[in-house]
Amino acid sequence: MGDVIRKPRHFWTAGTSRVRDVCRLAYLFATELAAEGAVEIIVRPVKSRRTLQQNAKLWAMLGDIARQVQWPVNGVMQYLDAEDWKALVTAAARQEVRMAAGLTGGVVMLGISTKRMTVAELGDVIEFMYSFGADKGVVWSEPRGQMPEQWEAAA
Repeated sequence: MGDVIRKPRHFWTAGTSRVRDVCRLAYLFATELAAEGAVEIIVRPVKSRRTLQQNAKLWAMLGDIARQVQWPVNGVMQYLDAEDWKALVTAAARQEVRMAAGLTGGVVMLGISTKRMTVAELGDVIEFMYSFGADKGVVWSEPRGQMPEQWEAAA
């Protein structure tokens, strides 16, 4: 039989109160892996992930764009839903495109998970959306006081 390939596991805690419990779980997993060979253990600070406020802003802005902007799909101008816009703006903001062959033909654009983005990365996506929206005449539904200063004049 071939070797069992195990996926790495990540253990984390946001404060000191659970460090012992998290280390215990990591220890149990490492012990299991060590029976099969060498184990690498890495301890490092976690990059701060997107905030709930950023996530709420992202989806509000995607909704605004979805209601107001048409985009060509298969050569036809149409309104896209917020999920489709999320795939478009995250790929554009990160200047990254990933495509895969469709299961029954065609091409599928693979989206980028905003769930795993850092605060700075999602901030870049939101900034890109402000720029794109200003270019397309999008009227944002959020209160003006919540917009970054550089975009209030454009709204």
